[in-house]
Amino acid sequence: MKKKLLAFGLFSAATLVVAGCGTTNATSTTGNSSGTNNTMTSGSGSTGSLVKIQLWESHSSGPVAKAEQQLVHQFNASHSTVQVSLNVTHASKKALAAVTAGTPPVLAEISHYIGKYVSAKSLLNLQSTASARPQQFWPGVAKNTTWGGKLYRYPADVKVEELYYNKALFKKAGISSPPSTWPQLASDLQKLKSVGVIPMGFKDSSAHILSAFISNGGSLFSNAAHTKAQFDNAAGLTTFNYFRNLYQNKDMVFGHGNTMRADFGAQKMAIVDGTSAGYQKILAATGGKFQMGAFAFPAGTSGHSGGIVQGLGFVLFNGVSKADQQAAWTFVHWFNEPAQQAYWAMHSGFAPTTPAGEKAIPSSWLAANQGEAVSIQILKSVDTVARPNTDAYAEVQSALDSAFFNAVTGKQSVASALTNLDTQANQYLGGKSAL
Repeated sequence: MKKKLLAFGLFSAATLVVAGCGTTNATSTTGNSSGTNNTMTSGSGSTGSLVKIQLWESHSSGPVAKAEQQLVHQFNASHSTVQVSLNVTHASKKALAAVTAGTPPVLAEISHYIGKYVSAKSLLNLQSTASARPQQFWPGVAKNTTWGGKLYRYPADVKVEELYYNKALFKKAGISSPPSTWPQLASDLQKLKSVGVIPMGFKDSSAHILSAFISNGGSLFSNAAHTKAQFDNAAGLTTFNYFRNLYQNKDMVFGHGNTMRADFGAQKMAIVDGTSAGYQKILAATGGKFQMGAFAFPAGTSGHSGGIVQGLGFVLFNGVSKADQQAAWTFVHWFNEPAQQAYWAMHSGFAPTTPAGEKAIPSSWLAANQGEAVSIQILKSVDTVARPNTDAYAEVQSALDSAFFNAVTGKQSVASALTNLDTQANQYLGGKSAL
């Protein structure tokens, strides 16, 4: 199947020109370590030819935080005119408050939902025809960078849904290989239950639900204008009923984060639902006591799997100096170069943002780290699509979470859950908000 790669022609730091840029903000005082001190000012400062900027990011601990800290160290050691420091904070929410206060950060990692930022005209449009350094991203990643046809977000990390499993428990249950279809998975879960463990833990969250929905022939929108959704159809019925049956038969439990990882690590759970972002955490939970494998969501009635691309994105802000913006762009582009993406993938667990990043990862390492290899496999699929980034679709996803949980746990019938979900979803997409 032919895979298309979308290239973005972006400006180099030397050609960045922005009208109406503000003055340089105060100098950061925390160096290039994230630490725990979040009392810094929002921007940067310049000393001679050295431009100091601060990156607002949300990774406070664990392998992901350590990987990002190390990359910042590498950047600062290899660049004499730009120095980056980290401010560990919930940037997706706090950066908007800083914008409103008139003290925007220079650079931040924020979620997909940038509508309020765009409305406030606070984000720098990164699109330019003067680029000498284009970068190619996976198709689903590329589509998650734009808003209204303009490029506002540049990839900071990439995650997709996958399933991790205990190889020893599979062998004990007589399962020779991961399932490739949902019916095969259901059969395997019954075998796993017979050996006295929780067969599978699953997250009742939209991206995971939507991936299964897509595999059964569902679509994120039911019209080309993206103003309507339809879950009350064959794909919705198949998906909701499938998980309802698993839950009712005790072949699956709902769970999140630490609880599922703990059960998986204690070998009480055979399969745990996660994303490439959680790979290192889930691997750590095994404690080396058993071998962990990974596989993509199985193929559904459509004959193929499904996947949703998620992840934070770098955004640059208006209201700061041109020098700060140039410095921020230098770091962002550097972060997405192959060598850095290979390091990021190998140490954080996130998938590389580009095919070039994949090629920079040693094949021997990928062979030994199945979770990362599966993430890349999923990103290559044409059935892996970008997570919709509008505030309206965020509300659709919230309604989907509730409807799915209620239907699967028996609090509501599948038929009524899907009917009500369609009503709510199309109200949100039509402009009615629950916020």
